[in-house]
Amino acid sequence: MAPSPGSGSIEALVDNNRLLRAALDVRIGDMRLWELVAATRREVLMVAAEYTGHYRDVTRPADVADWIARPIIMGGHQPELFHPGVWLKNSALDAYARQVGGTALNLVVDTDRCGRTSVPVPLGGPRAAHVEDVPFDAFNGEMAWEERPVIDPDCFASFGQRASDLLGPLVPRPILRRWWPLAVDRARESHRIGLGIAQARHMLEERLGLETLELPVSEMVRLPTVMVFMGWLLAHGRQLHDAYNAALATYRRERRVRGRGRPMPDLAVRHDASGEWIEVPWWMWSRDDPRRRRVFANTATTGVLALSDMDTLRIELPITADTSPSKWVDALSRMEEHSIRLRPRAIVTTLVSRLLVADVFVHGIGGAAYDSITDDIVCRLVGSDPPRHAVVSGTLRLPLEEVFPGFEAVNPAGELAAVKAMLRDIEFHPERHLLPQAAQSEEVRELIAAKLRWIDTHPTVTLAKRRCREIRGINERLAARLDVARRDVMARTTQLSDATKARAVLRARDYPWCFFPENALKTFLLLENEPDPA
Repeated sequence: MAPSPGSGSIEALVDNNRLLRAALDVRIGDMRLWELVAATRREVLMVAAEYTGHYRDVTRPADVADWIARPIIMGGHQPELFHPGVWLKNSALDAYARQVGGTALNLVVDTDRCGRTSVPVPLGGPRAAHVEDVPFDAFNGEMAWEERPVIDPDCFASFGQRASDLLGPLVPRPILRRWWPLAVDRARESHRIGLGIAQARHMLEERLGLETLELPVSEMVRLPTVMVFMGWLLAHGRQLHDAYNAALATYRRERRVRGRGRPMPDLAVRHDASGEWIEVPWWMWSRDDPRRRRVFANTATTGVLALSDMDTLRIELPITADTSPSKWVDALSRMEEHSIRLRPRAIVTTLVSRLLVADVFVHGIGGAAYDSITDDIVCRLVGSDPPRHAVVSGTLRLPLEEVFPGFEAVNPAGELAAVKAMLRDIEFHPERHLLPQAAQSEEVRELIAAKLRWIDTHPTVTLAKRRCREIRGINERLAARLDVARRDVMARTTQLSDATKARAVLRARDYPWCFFPENALKTFLLLENEPDPA
């Protein structure tokens, strides 16, 4: 349960997390953790302010030391067209930071993969609805968001208009139509589709009054202090590998999860002529081939850490527990200079964020569900509990009551269940649906009486099968007299089934935030409203 703005509990969480971090007695290279934390917070804040300042106004405090000492409330998500429940986190970051007098920082997780370049747009009405995938760019294979340019500028530029036109019968004034040109402009300026979408959304947040900084993960992992921590993790790759798999095993056992691929696969071990290769939780790719691949580490050569995707990429780095952190930073920097990307997976990204930067990290439900694994990994690596995280989530559904009055009050799924129960009753108890006994024919009364006699007959071994056949036969003969009524009910079943599916389409919670009217979004984000623009 997330601490709500104004409740006072966010202050307690900040204080508790600072105590937990102070208890983490571990050396990272030649520094204590608290020294690395202070240096990392400084770098992250300065670079985040510089990055954000390229496209929106940023006010940097004059007293940098005080700025660094103040609480940092942090969250993050992929730079995609996410649903309003994800966007609610950004509003919460701002509210929490204001409450504790700190800084709100949102990570743009551009190291995650861009797996699709279309979004589902709902079409139709309460009786029949479906979704149509509308592309915002051409698809040319999966790659990380940080490498993904706009492939088809015309498709990207026209997306806002095309999607808004399709959505119009359901949501006449989506914010998408007015906002999308800003995304087009920012994508053209940043040369990256994900950053274009994220920066345009962040600029809208500025207009809505949110005071947050943003920083792409691809930029954060290039910071020297973060490279020191990455180097330390890689230097202890065996311990990290074992802790990761042990944490996954504990997660599966405690939650009774079956299958070794859930919630994510174990880190693997492979062998070749060089010896044993253990998988570590990073991704690797090159600028020439931007497909993300798993990373395996080999320490067969003294003083050298070999990293490979076990396919085309292999590099040797002077990263061991005995080499100096400056060599770790130099080695990782040279990888960047040679356009080879080494990027942390989600668990390592949040591990870095929670240990080195955030006083409170704010997750959605999905991230929080898996961050108990991160907690376990930290405990196994350093022997102490990590700082705690908060959870914020919400659901906003398309505002369809204006277009379809009474839509929210209708429950076709409930009606469908009742109709199916009636069909079953007609099959097994047709006598209940016939005319009153006084109006029934002699034949019908005799059939009902015979059925009652068979029901009252004890099902002995010799009579059981016959008893069943007789009752079933009588039910069929009686039900035949209800064919017209049954056909009407069946037709109603089809209508209600279509309406139930349509309702599920129209009430889905995962449509992009930009499909909603501005005032609906501001109300959801707990912001002040003004008259809705035409």
